[in-house]
Amino acid sequence: MRFFRVVLGMCLLALVVVPAAFAIRFTDESFSPPTGQTGKPFPTWSFTGAGGCGPALPYQYRLLQSSAPPGLTIDQSGLVHGTPTQEGEFGFWLELSDENPPSAAWCRPETAQRFFTIKIVRGLNITYRASSLPAGAVNAAYNFQLTTDNPGASLVWSVLTGALPSGLNIDSTTGAISGTPTALGDWTFKIQAKDTSGLRSDVQTYTLSIVQPLQISSPKTKVGEVGLPFQLGPTANGGKPGYTWSIAAGSTLPAGLALDANSGAISGTPTAPGKAAVKLTVTDTVGLKSSVDLSLTVVPRLLLAKTTLRAAKAGAQYSALVPKSGGARPFKWKLSGGPRGLKIGSGGLLTGTPTKAGTYRLHVQVADALGGTSSRTYVLKVAA
Repeated sequence: MRFFRVVLGMCLLALVVVPAAFAIRFTDESFSPPTGQTGKPFPTWSFTGAGGCGPALPYQYRLLQSSAPPGLTIDQSGLVHGTPTQEGEFGFWLELSDENPPSAAWCRPETAQRFFTIKIVRGLNITYRASSLPAGAVNAAYNFQLTTDNPGASLVWSVLTGALPSGLNIDSTTGAISGTPTALGDWTFKIQAKDTSGLRSDVQTYTLSIVQPLQISSPKTKVGEVGLPFQLGPTANGGKPGYTWSIAAGSTLPAGLALDANSGAISGTPTAPGKAAVKLTVTDTVGLKSSVDLSLTVVPRLLLAKTTLRAAKAGAQYSALVPKSGGARPFKWKLSGGPRGLKIGSGGLLTGTPTKAGTYRLHVQVADALGGTSSRTYVLKVAA
């Protein structure tokens, strides 16, 4: 009889204790969410429960007349995810419940409600997000300043993995990458910016190419002539091919000329005389640029003018100028059909002593340095 009473008492005690021991509740870990940063994905983290019908049956979570921190979502599974958009401490009520309706007959759903806060601090992000840093040239000074979107923060910069090109270093305080590269190649590395509190950091992976200096080989002055084909073919050396050519804003080629962006050739047939100052730029595949200032001059078309030559006298010294315009020096002159003793020299000057009277048809031709030519026939009377 006494044994029966003991067993009965234990059973009654179990009926009282077991429900209390297994009441649904949030775990202690739920009250210590990680600190989030604006602009950065929230760390992988979830609210967790204990007691009730779990963990055999899944717990369910829902917000009660409140909302998660801006940019974050709390799933039914308790997972917190998203990217915070505002800094501050954000509080909310969250309900934990058993699976309801339950998928097992033995489960009697319960709920628990608690108030939680999640702290969001201003994020730390390296502002340069491109995968490649501006390229550098071997044996030439290099400097590139990395910054974050949190100016004034006390930071420590470092190379987390990989290595900077030989000859370059990063300033651990300012984030400046500088030095003089000593070897060619492509380097890939991870840069970390971390605040001195240790709470915030950001990592970016970059590739930095070190190449030969990029240079343009081209005559800096060039003369063209109206109506004659023009060709200027600059070449690029160094950098990383292929190259793209362009004319700087504000520069204009002479009328009739155009630039080939692939080859850099300036060609065409000039249509008007004049002078043009042109800045020609070449860009390689890693973004290096080199420029050269060109002075392009287009002269008028070479032309012999109409004129009436004054009469000459046989046996007497004679001189007369054949008028010319346009063209590019030097000039070459030719004379045919004139009297014996007469010749044409540089500048188109007819000189000599005609030896025989008569009327002569002088055929004059002039050629310039660009291949332009002009010819005309003049009448010269030689008196006895």
